[in-house]
Amino acid sequence: MTPHLIIAIVASAGIVVLAFIGHVPTYRTAPVFLLPLCWLVYVLRRRLHLHPVHHGLFAIALLAHMLGTFGFYQRSFLGLSFDIYVHFYFAIPVALILERLFRDGSPDTTWWPRVAALMFMMGFGALHEIMEYGTYLLLGEERGMLKPSTSYPFDTQRDLVNNLLGSLTALTVAAIVHAARQRAHPSKTASGDAG
Repeated sequence: MTPHLIIAIVASAGIVVLAFIGHVPTYRTAPVFLLPLCWLVYVLRRRLHLHPVHHGLFAIALLAHMLGTFGFYQRSFLGLSFDIYVHFYFAIPVALILERLFRDGSPDTTWWPRVAALMFMMGFGALHEIMEYGTYLLLGEERGMLKPSTSYPFDTQRDLVNNLLGSLTALTVAAIVHAARQRAHPSKTASGDAG
């Protein structure tokens, strides 16, 4: 079994188990959305040039979201809302996956893959926020994803800011790693071969 398959299987099992052992009923249907997303990343792994570490980080993000089944989205840890951590963290693997996809064949010093990864990640974040609002309009506050009467009034703005901060963190780390690799192996990274 490949690392990617193991990651997809473990993440899928975790998503299903968490959906049924938690006490927030809206998470019972979460696997309907998260399992296809989990397996889509697996199926597209070659086209995405998906590194197993990035895949594992992405699986952890899905599982972190599922901790909402224990009411974590209504709690704070170390003075920050759980929602802040999830939006910040989720952006990290997605930005890394996108940066690697866009960088394919480009030298590590090229800046455009990082800009493209940032723009695409922020687009995904915006689409997620629109989907949250759509579930509120269609299903109401009790069953929808957005809870305006009990959540932070600027939840959407805060989520997008944390997506931005997570993306910038991931892309800064990627740039530092690529610069270090280029210094260590200038001939290898000049052709864009480094992972």
